[in-house]
Amino acid sequence: MANVEAIRDLLRTNSISKFLNVNARNNYVVAFREMLNELGFSNELKMSSIGSSDYFGNEVVNAVVSFARRNKLDSTGLTVTPFLGATMVERHETLAELKTLEGAIANGQYAQFNLQNSADRNNVVLRSLLQTLGITGTTTQDALRNFALRKGLSSDGYQLTESLAKALLNDLYQLYGDALSKLSINPGTTNPPISGPGNTGNNPGPYAYEPHTNNGGPGGIGNPPATNPAIGNNLQIDDRGGTIVISDGSRQIQFRKHQPMGVSTPGFNSLVAFVEQNKERLVELDLTYSALQVMESIGKNEGRMDAINSYDRGILSIGTFQWTLGRDDKAGELPALLKKFRDQFPDSFRRHFAPLGIDVSQDTKTTYGFLTLNNLAVNTPQAKEQFRDPAWGFHFWRALQEPDFQAVQVEHALDRLKNFYWKPSHAVFGNLLSTVITSAYGVALLLDNHVNRPTWVKPCVELAMQQTGLSNPSTFTDQNERDLIQAYLNVRHTYTDGSIAPMSKSQIRAQAIYADVAAGKLSEARGSFQLSNKAVAAYDNSRGTDKSAFPPVFYEPGEFPDMENERE
Repeated sequence: MANVEAIRDLLRTNSISKFLNVNARNNYVVAFREMLNELGFSNELKMSSIGSSDYFGNEVVNAVVSFARRNKLDSTGLTVTPFLGATMVERHETLAELKTLEGAIANGQYAQFNLQNSADRNNVVLRSLLQTLGITGTTTQDALRNFALRKGLSSDGYQLTESLAKALLNDLYQLYGDALSKLSINPGTTNPPISGPGNTGNNPGPYAYEPHTNNGGPGGIGNPPATNPAIGNNLQIDDRGGTIVISDGSRQIQFRKHQPMGVSTPGFNSLVAFVEQNKERLVELDLTYSALQVMESIGKNEGRMDAINSYDRGILSIGTFQWTLGRDDKAGELPALLKKFRDQFPDSFRRHFAPLGIDVSQDTKTTYGFLTLNNLAVNTPQAKEQFRDPAWGFHFWRALQEPDFQAVQVEHALDRLKNFYWKPSHAVFGNLLSTVITSAYGVALLLDNHVNRPTWVKPCVELAMQQTGLSNPSTFTDQNERDLIQAYLNVRHTYTDGSIAPMSKSQIRAQAIYADVAAGKLSEARGSFQLSNKAVAAYDNSRGTDKSAFPPVFYEPGEFPDMENERE
């Protein structure tokens, strides 16, 4: 028998990664190899030729990778993380319980599982096996019914049947190596999973969702689409009262819980730092250095790139600009962000969202749209509510750690300029904004305004032009633009159309942006802003003395709708 207690010692002292890593040679490796062998990975370990060893070589790496893959964990196999090691120990502890289930199947003794008595040993064993697969319930009977529902089998939960027992054993076998001694079973044909709880802890709490069916079809009115069971599977969820910690074995996040539903995290990844460290990569997305400096400057006023909020009227908001799923039955900005991620980095998108059944609806365009879940449009309040589940918050947070997704956030944030800066509907006294304010500093202020109060950019600039008497952009000097910007800032600080309060923290936000001007990072010169390198290459030869910002190549204003203020 493997000395599993030695591995527990490493876990208790948080030193497992120190002793179990590639090329390590110690007695803990001996115990670890023995445990992997008993978990069924003797083929990867080459036990027939190598046997017992105290060396963590390539064969151990292969065994660790194989275990991680079967348990849907991320691992290179080069080191054993605490979560991975704990999962291995748990799987080893489950081996004895597997034998109990195998014995019941081999002898047809399903009645030995007394589901009416919660203290019955076999009842406890069955519940533990179900929990290993992430199947929970208030009682073992509830958990068994949930498992049956997932497998498309019929069960009232009061009796373990042959078909249920075989299906359970078959799913458990998938977590172990091929060399594990297994009972020969024919689990029969079962349907794909159709639902599952989002919370894999012992207490379903307010975050557990009952299975749903959609009676309205795609885009129809009915119950919410079925939540893909993958959202909660293989997640470790620790509800700590005021917070909830979720891990997938490679990353973990502690969310703040909100009442009555939802979670949040401010995130950790700074947009400013990402832009600073990835400028060459972002230039490849057809962004100029002046555009990236604008993003660095306004990034100080915005959230972090992995911020998550699922407790307010937006249902689920993510990222730097807190792109939302959309209030009520309205389209949201989050699907448009995901569409860009899918179109530009399809492999990264599929890796994070395809297993969850997430995509975007066909009518999702540049700015607004709807998610689809299992090919059904998420376009009703009921369908959207399930995304308050902390498991969904975790999966979106996990995707936001992806550098490809972070790069798309930067591009999508700057693309917001296309919704007003070059649009005739936002022209002031017949002049496109792209001809009126063209310094990198000025554009940063306009974009900062648009994120907070999108419909007020135009009236604020109009009032500033009236107050300064500056009306012909073709004659503006750098000083003229500075004067216009100062008047604009005075206006925007107090401006309101009466529907909602003036722009939030307008002066503080402006001061943060100007700090980059004072530091020499952001230019006040007219014509210092351009969004697209391709546009500069296409139009620059005919520019002459024109200081306007060029529209992106093939830009069509009608493809970018006017954006409305969010009512508070």
